[in-house]
Amino acid sequence: MKKIILVIAIVFCSFTQAQNILIVDNNVNVDTSASHMFSTFAAANTAAVNGDIIYVQPSETNYGTITIGKEITLYGNGHTPELNGGRKAIFGHITITASNVKISGVETGPNLNVAISGTRSNITIENSKVYNIRLDVGITNNIIIQGNIIESSILLHPANANSVNVTITNNFINSPVANPFQYFNSTTIFNNNVVNWEATTAQSLFFIPTDLVAQNNIFVSQSSFNGSIWQTAGTPTIFNNCLTYSFSGVTLGVLNGTGNFDNINPVFTSIPGTNPAFLITNNYNIGSGSLGTDSNPVGIFNGNYDFDMRGYPTLLPYLTEMTISNNMVSAGDNLSVNLKANANKSN
Repeated sequence: MKKIILVIAIVFCSFTQAQNILIVDNNVNVDTSASHMFSTFAAANTAAVNGDIIYVQPSETNYGTITIGKEITLYGNGHTPELNGGRKAIFGHITITASNVKISGVETGPNLNVAISGTRSNITIENSKVYNIRLDVGITNNIIIQGNIIESSILLHPANANSVNVTITNNFINSPVANPFQYFNSTTIFNNNVVNWEATTAQSLFFIPTDLVAQNNIFVSQSSFNGSIWQTAGTPTIFNNCLTYSFSGVTLGVLNGTGNFDNINPVFTSIPGTNPAFLITNNYNIGSGSLGTDSNPVGIFNGNYDFDMRGYPTLLPYLTEMTISNNMVSAGDNLSVNLKANANKSN
């Protein structure tokens, strides 16, 4: 197994410019005597220097709650990978206490956060599956949240000056809670997302926004939400070229703004019945002809980022086939392994 990991690491190195590649693998029988191999994220983080990449191997065992305290890139193998029996890099809470951090292709367990603490900037959270993202406990600037599956909420800081230049694009958001989007402001970009609001409460989607402009989004619902109150307090949000639809047959309130597609079925290419909740087997391309401000269909597959259904990290090739031709070997002999990989999109 060590030789398989080594091959993957070599392929990975050729696509990066970092100082070092550190590999974390908590699977049993993994040799961590090599200087770049670790059984825990904490050990790899201690050994890392600013600019390093930490690549976390898929595992059946949760890697636990972690703190990222250095300027690193953290890569998993996608939130819904095709190979490895579906195993992936799953964490508990992830707390970021450094600037210049990127997280891609990982998952947090149910009801667990990705949070940024302290005064931080230049952080990217992409291609991951998380419960919620919290910027309300720090002072943040230039935060990018893109290509994720988000299962609850995104919370910015109540003081507008403390959450500046937050870009939230091309995410699929299943939210069962009231007021899932809190304290968005005039520097917040909220474009090309699909929001499936599953809450049964009469509360709204946006909580105390300030001069927010939301564009090219799809807002769908299966609940009793009637869309008459899209936000709670704040200044009126402007919606441009956004689509709304209730799969429960409720007529939703008209959005404030221009070019919107109110109460228009997006006609997703493939969902089970009237349930738009995220599934890897669904196809969320739309057939309604609703075009965004960029003259492309609204939703997650357009804009400036290519949404990946499986959460494969960009810039990182992913395996599509692995064949072991001599699976019975004696101690000290070599395994013969053939690997096939595809280059992922480079956004």
